[in-house]
Amino acid sequence: MDGTTGAERPPRRRERSRASAPVLSPWLALPLALAGLGALAVALVRPEAVLPAGIDPWQPTALACGGIAMLLLLAVIVQAIRQHRSDALREQGELREATTALVAQVARQQAALDRLAQSERKYREIYETAMEGMFTIDIAGRFLSANPALLTMLRYDSLEQVQAEVLDATVSFYADQENREAITQALLTQEEVGSVPVELRRRDGDRFWVAISARIIRNPQGRAVAFQGSVRDITQWRRDRVTMEQALNAAEMANRAKSEFLANMTHELRTPLNAVIGFSEIIATEAMGPIGQPAYREYAHDIHDSGQMLLTLINDILDLSKIQAGKKELSEKLVDVPRLIRSSLRLVAERADKGGVLLETEMEAELPPVRADEVALKQILNNLLTNAVKFTPQGGKVTCGARVEPDGSLALYVRDTGIGMREEDLVTAMEPFRQIESGHSRSAGGVGLGLPLVLALARLHDGDAHLESRLDHGTLVTVTLPPTRVQSMPMAFLRSVAGV
Repeated sequence: MDGTTGAERPPRRRERSRASAPVLSPWLALPLALAGLGALAVALVRPEAVLPAGIDPWQPTALACGGIAMLLLLAVIVQAIRQHRSDALREQGELREATTALVAQVARQQAALDRLAQSERKYREIYETAMEGMFTIDIAGRFLSANPALLTMLRYDSLEQVQAEVLDATVSFYADQENREAITQALLTQEEVGSVPVELRRRDGDRFWVAISARIIRNPQGRAVAFQGSVRDITQWRRDRVTMEQALNAAEMANRAKSEFLANMTHELRTPLNAVIGFSEIIATEAMGPIGQPAYREYAHDIHDSGQMLLTLINDILDLSKIQAGKKELSEKLVDVPRLIRSSLRLVAERADKGGVLLETEMEAELPPVRADEVALKQILNNLLTNAVKFTPQGGKVTCGARVEPDGSLALYVRDTGIGMREEDLVTAMEPFRQIESGHSRSAGGVGLGLPLVLALARLHDGDAHLESRLDHGTLVTVTLPPTRVQSMPMAFLRSVAGV
């Protein structure tokens, strides 16, 4: 077999010649006719030349004509036989071609049936082993199909059992009938719904939550005939979500209570602490007269310094609590940045001298003013400078500076050559009441509010704070104020107009 189908293979040469030959070939009929006419003419003109004596000249003529007729008939019969054989061969070829095409078509259909059967087996396997429940119910609510996962969810043993006991699935299983009506209307309107949370009832009355997805099935005429969809059990997820929401609410309430407690407590602590600081200062300066024992004067100085430290701590706690509670308000005005930096350096100059730390400034020739809370900016720089001096050993250097960034924002920064921090400790350093564990940090004191308060005050100004540090190589803290707070007028002009 040459591999081509009957419809595609051209007819063979012999079959083509036979199929195209006429019933009686003119090359056969013409000589026969001429021979017959010649014999007839001779017999009529000179009968004595061709016939023996006593024979009727028309008899041979009749015989000749009869012979010609027989030859012509024989020729026609032979040609008819040949034509019939040709037709039979052609029909046989056509039948063979049709058979080949039919076999090919049957093979294609069988392959399609095999693929369909394989697809159906895969679908059946997925349907039977799926973790989600799958169903098909008619418009009246009767089950047409349900996979084992759904039967397990509803606590039925078989599809036959649920079909026998449940006449309307929506009425039997929906805990809230309003949800059933809403989903049905959504299906009829939108043709499908996806992952809608619904509370259902099991066979034994136990309730559970599912996420249901469904679509409507219509017949060729467009009429709705069934609903098909899937069901996923979300009971545990919903319980976890409720638990998480309750925990979040409790944490928010606890945080709010903590902030309110700290705010109230710091106010209560300030009153006696102010008295301690005030009276200790009077004793230390001998404002009411000389002290008999010089040691008492030193004790008074110690009481005064401790009170100041405690008051600073209380103020930091109060400010951080107000910010966290959303009660901190800014008193904004135009702030001269160079003057702010110089005044902040003066506050830590004495401590830097005692520790042998050099203080430096880095500022551009002319810095624009910023619209901000000056007290808050001073608090930011004081905290940064105090930390820098505290954690910089003798012979080190602390630099405070400011610059205008290319995007128009203003950067205030404090850089030191102190002990620095490990990279994994940077996040901890920005969290309230967290300190980096090291021998120097424990001896330096503090409760870990400096950097968190700096970050909170910077964000209160719509800015941010960024910490960079390397162990034994120092620390750089940069506070950025957005371009909207940077003013374009030079401070000299403002001073001349406002008398600042």
